[in-house]
Amino acid sequence: MTIINQSQYDTPKTNYFSTTDTSFVSGDSPVTFNINSTLLRNGIDGHIINDGLGNIQINISEDGNTFLNDIILKKNEIFNLRALSIHSIKFTWIADSAYRLFVV
Repeated sequence: MTIINQSQYDTPKTNYFSTTDTSFVSGDSPVTFNINSTLLRNGIDGHIINDGLGNIQINISEDGNTFLNDIILKKNEIFNLRALSIHSIKFTWIADSAYRLFVV
C-alpha cells in the first residue's frame, strides 16, 4: 500500500464517501465501494465500524483491481483508514452483521 504524504492532510477536503448497512447478510456479499469514483481521487482517511454481531471481511485496493490482505473486523471493532491510499473497499460476509464506512 502507498503511504500518504502529510501534506495531503493540510488542505481541507470537501468531498467524502459514507455508507451504512444495518443488516449485512450473505445475499449482500460481496459488495465493493469505488471510493475514487465518488471523490475523484483516492481516499486518504476514514474508518470502518462493525456495528453488528458477526465478523466482516474487509479488503482494500489502491488501484481498483488488486485487493490486499483480508482484514477481519469483529463485533464493535473500528478499523482506521488514516494514511492509506483507498481506491476501493470490498466487504465480504462472514456472519450476519452491520457496518458504517466513512472515507475522505
